[in-house]
Amino acid sequence: MRDVKTPTITELRKRKFADQIKDVDKDGALTDSFFESYSNDLSYEDVFEDAFNGKYIVDLIRAVWGAEPPYTLLDCGSANGLTLEEFEKFGVVAWGIENSAYIHAKTPEEWRERNLLGDVCKMPFEDDTFDFLYVTCLPHLPEDKVGLAMKEMRRVCRKGLVLQGVTTDMTEEVIEDYELFKGLQTFWTCSEWSDAMVNCGFKLAVTDQAMIDELWRIEQETDEDDWDWYSGKEAMRHHFFSKR
Repeated sequence: MRDVKTPTITELRKRKFADQIKDVDKDGALTDSFFESYSNDLSYEDVFEDAFNGKYIVDLIRAVWGAEPPYTLLDCGSANGLTLEEFEKFGVVAWGIENSAYIHAKTPEEWRERNLLGDVCKMPFEDDTFDFLYVTCLPHLPEDKVGLAMKEMRRVCRKGLVLQGVTTDMTEEVIEDYELFKGLQTFWTCSEWSDAMVNCGFKLAVTDQAMIDELWRIEQETDEDDWDWYSGKEAMRHHFFSKR
C-alpha cells in the first residue's frame, strides 16, 4: 500500500492562504503595493497605530532580560521609521534599517538620521552596537539569505534579540485578519525559526516556566482582539534570544 505523506502545518497554511502570497518582485524584494495595501487594503501608515505597540516590546524586554530604558535598540525592518518615535516615548534610543527605498523615503525628517536605508545581510554598524534588536523582517527575505542576516544580527547585537516575524503556526485567525502571508518568502514554524537562530550562535533566553507565564500575561493584557496570535504560551519561548 502506498504511503501517504501527511501535509505539514506549513503546507496546509500555504494552501489555505494561497491568495495572500504575493507582493514580491522578481528580484525577491517587496513591491510598493505591499506597503500601500498592508492590511485589508489599508496602507502601512493607516494601520501602524493598531499594528505596533512600543510599550509591549519594552515590557517583553524587561520581563526577559530585566532591562530598563534607556538602552539602544535596532529595528530590523523599520519601514518609514515610525517605530523609532514610539520607542523614544519609553526612553529607548532606537535606530532602524529598511531595505525598501519606497517606504524608507516616507521617513519623517526628524528620524532620517537614525532610520537607514540598507541591507540586514550587510549592516553599516560595528560589532555589539546595540543592546537589543527588534526583528520583523526575516520571513520577508529569500530563504537562502536568512542565515546571513541572522549572523549579521548577532554581530551587531550586544545582549538580546526579540523575533516578531510571521510564523506559519500562528493562529489562523490572525493570519487571515491581518493578511500576514503577504510579502513572505520564508515560511517556517515558530520552532524552525528558533532552531535557525540557535544554529547561528544565539541561545534561547526563555527557559523558565515562570518567565513564560509572565510573557503570556503581557501578551494577553496587550492583545485587544478576540483571538490569540500564538498557538499557546509555550510558543513564546521561541521568540527571545540572548547572544552567546
